[in-house]
Amino acid sequence: MILTFIKERAAQHRKRILLADATDPRILNAAQIAIDEHLGEIELVGPIDEVRKAIDEFAPNLENIKIWSVESFIETESLVLEYYERRKDKIHDLETARNEVLSDPLLFGALVVRAGYADGLVAGSLSTTANVIRAGIRGIGLAQGVRSLSSLFLMDFPALREFRKESMTFAFADCAVIPKPDAHQLADIAITTAETYHKLTEREPRVAMLSFSTKASASSEETKIVALATEIARERNPNLIIDGELQFDAAFVPEVANRKAPGSPVGGEANVFVFPNLDAGNIGYKIAERLGMGQAIGPILQGLDKPMNDLSRGASIDDIVTMVAVTGVM
Repeated sequence: MILTFIKERAAQHRKRILLADATDPRILNAAQIAIDEHLGEIELVGPIDEVRKAIDEFAPNLENIKIWSVESFIETESLVLEYYERRKDKIHDLETARNEVLSDPLLFGALVVRAGYADGLVAGSLSTTANVIRAGIRGIGLAQGVRSLSSLFLMDFPALREFRKESMTFAFADCAVIPKPDAHQLADIAITTAETYHKLTEREPRVAMLSFSTKASASSEETKIVALATEIARERNPNLIIDGELQFDAAFVPEVANRKAPGSPVGGEANVFVFPNLDAGNIGYKIAERLGMGQAIGPILQGLDKPMNDLSRGASIDDIVTMVAVTGVM
């Protein structure tokens, strides 16, 4: 099971992971479980008095856990200055930058991670996805060479493993962030998803750029974008095993690949599937989850310089613990 594998690796590395939205009882309970399972050095982010009150009420065993807050951290002003210097083309003055940091625990937590005081951040149980992503882009920033933040779902199919000898763990992207990616964004998604898949599974990524066409069997603006994105990704990463545009059967079934895409480097054995847009990706992962009995882990954010992951506001305690482990491995 891929989740067991990820948790074992997180426990080996024991990274320092911050949990925001720390007044949420689910966050506090997940923090305790993550500590008990040795998934990392778990710390909290938020207004110190409010978080302390929540701990007293919901999780008294966490009374000694470290809490990062703008009020108590002696280097908060240094974070503000660095933030202003990096974004002064978008922020009018230092006071505006200071107000942004002091009023936003998510941004503060992202800056703590960027500065190296922690290894990753998990947020979103009480915050919107838009706010989490905004804090990640502003606070941590995009990785070098990456133009767009995107996401993936890690899809595991333990019930189907008997039908295929190889791993039944795949990456589906982008299913949550970019509605209509252009060719450069699709190339970003392909490259970063391959990297994330390798980090989480330790398997070599084989990337299929999905479309309703295989190798120009149909022609439209949409298929041309996928084909161009494939070429851009190859130029940026010549060692990446990637092909497109491919229909799903030509990406997944070797016999179909031999007929529809002979000579394809993917050869019908893709494990990373890049969808042409958010409609297709979101629909695809939900069909795979519900009809294919898949376990969907995510959405996992990627493209930031350091890991920061979002939670659904309906996340369960187990979901939060899983994302702590994923962030630690990333």
